[in-house]
Amino acid sequence: MKKICFCLALVVSTTVLADEENSIVNMAKENGVKTCVPQLKIAADFIIDEKAHSSHAYWNKKDADNRMYSSLTSKGYSDGDSHVTVAVAQTSSGKCDTFYVETYALPKACMMAREETFKGFKYKGTMNGKTLLLENESGAVNLYLTPQGESICLVSKREALYQ
Repeated sequence: MKKICFCLALVVSTTVLADEENSIVNMAKENGVKTCVPQLKIAADFIIDEKAHSSHAYWNKKDADNRMYSSLTSKGYSDGDSHVTVAVAQTSSGKCDTFYVETYALPKACMMAREETFKGFKYKGTMNGKTLLLENESGAVNLYLTPQGESICLVSKREALYQ
């Protein structure tokens, strides 16, 4: 009987874990964001995937469902963490706009990163004389590569999602 109870508990806990939301979505729901949760979940699930993470969020305490919700998440990788900002807001038409920016340090020169890591992105220009601006084929994702000395590249990836 004990073996059956243990197996049943294991199945139940696995099911609960599979249905758990990430912290970005959990905080939004717990604090009154409702309308834009489906769009927030799409972005947050894509960004976080199954990575270890921790989030810090802002929302309007008086009218959370009708105002912007924003989260900064520290997302874990084997070689360090990235910072991911995700924001969602309901527009005047009742639709939800979402964007995210993920930033991390890449241990290589930005020109090398452009040629090796991000070779599928098109060069669009420079910003402030140093930051390379790249864009994916569809134009939906931008990359910003900023040198931090000679062998570190600060990478920011930005995408906006419109309902």
